[in-house]
Amino acid sequence: MLKKILLLSGILSSILLISTIIFAKEELSSLFEDFNFPMGEATEEFVTESFDDLFNIFGSYSKLTESQKKDSWNRFKGKYVRWTGVVNYKGLTNNDWNRAGIRHNVDTNVELMFGDDKKKVLNMINKGDRVTYTGKLSSLFNRNLLFKLENSNIEIINDITADELVSKIKEGVAISSPPSPILETSTDSDSKGSSEEKNILTFEGLNKILGKNSGISQTRKEELWAYYKGKSIEWNGIVSYKGIGRSDWNRVGISHNVGTNVELKFGQDGKDLIKMIKRKDKITYTGKLTELFGRNLLCSIESVDIKTIGDKEVKEIEKAVAASVQSDSDTDDTAEVIKAPEIILEGSMAPIVTKKEDIEIETVDGLIKIPFEELDALFGKKNKMTESQKDKLWKEYRNKYIRWTGKVVSRGKGRVSGLRMGIKNSEGTGVDVELVFTDDKEHIVLATNKGDNITYTGKLVTRCGYIMPYKLDDGNIENVVKKPKPAK
Repeated sequence: MLKKILLLSGILSSILLISTIIFAKEELSSLFEDFNFPMGEATEEFVTESFDDLFNIFGSYSKLTESQKKDSWNRFKGKYVRWTGVVNYKGLTNNDWNRAGIRHNVDTNVELMFGDDKKKVLNMINKGDRVTYTGKLSSLFNRNLLFKLENSNIEIINDITADELVSKIKEGVAISSPPSPILETSTDSDSKGSSEEKNILTFEGLNKILGKNSGISQTRKEELWAYYKGKSIEWNGIVSYKGIGRSDWNRVGISHNVGTNVELKFGQDGKDLIKMIKRKDKITYTGKLTELFGRNLLCSIESVDIKTIGDKEVKEIEKAVAASVQSDSDTDDTAEVIKAPEIILEGSMAPIVTKKEDIEIETVDGLIKIPFEELDALFGKKNKMTESQKDKLWKEYRNKYIRWTGKVVSRGKGRVSGLRMGIKNSEGTGVDVELVFTDDKEHIVLATNKGDNITYTGKLVTRCGYIMPYKLDDGNIENVVKKPKPAK
């Protein structure tokens, strides 16, 4: 009898357990029916925050407590990001081939982990490449290396999509040195009807990769430059300065965005071209890439030729000048000696013949109009910028010519130091400017006396330090006002 009771109890218990499970499943199902949990294969959910946004939350300068960081991390963990950074390293051995480090500010900030299906993409990137990548936030570190991402992928390499690079490889296009279509290319139809495709190496494309804001390491820039050095270009820019000294007459600075971005170096046959252009002229020029600087001044170009000035072709201007000179000589019947006319190229670049006495004397080409007080407000003792910030800003002024007026404090010629002059431009004691002259200016320099006021020009070479003055090369004295002699 007891056995029957126990058997019956077991059966009833089983029935109760089964019904409870069924009920629980139905209850759970109805309980979460309004929540959008992914069913089956998980979908990728991307966050809208940038790396900088999350760095401000979790980075070393965050003001959150560790507990607050942990709570915030739970909001982001497991979600995907799409960011752009610079490749800092790639795993090299069989054990870490699937790792890549990405730099966003200093050193490596993000570590990417790739799956087996991403080997080809990973093989296409190199240290220094700028990439757009995706990945799932998986680990948070409290170091400069802040995030670890899994299921990573590379979408864009140096402004070219990974898919494009793969297709080029399949088509047999060599990507030898750099993954090198990093510069802009386009097609252009020749005016004679040729539909031949040609690569156009633009300043903007070159500057994006090799300029001061590219984020690529200097070593990588030099590797890329070896590929482009000697290539021919045709660019449009604005004349920012012309060399005015005997040693640099053949140098012309060109602005493409801010300051001087390209330096043109002309040969002896370019003297006439340099005379035709003036500061702020818009020109089209050709030449060959020669030297990389990688700063705001990106590069220098040699074998230079100028195609257009303003909206006029150089050949048209030369013809117009020749015609004007010829016409002037044909119509003058007097016996007077005919002086060569002065040619001024106005904004429209139409040549205008004027008489010498009608010409208003302008400042020397290449001079920048900045008073000493304004320059010293940027680089002097009173400015609170760091030395590094001043060095960076000085690049915009270095090798530019100025015209200032100041008082002679000292002057002389040394066997080692050469011909120099100390000048005071501000109130107080000491020397503000050290002006260096070539030896042929000796008679002019030594003719001045302490206390004389002079107007001078020179090339900015070295900015002032805490006690050191500004140093200017290629000095010249334009005007001297002698110190008044004391009354007897």
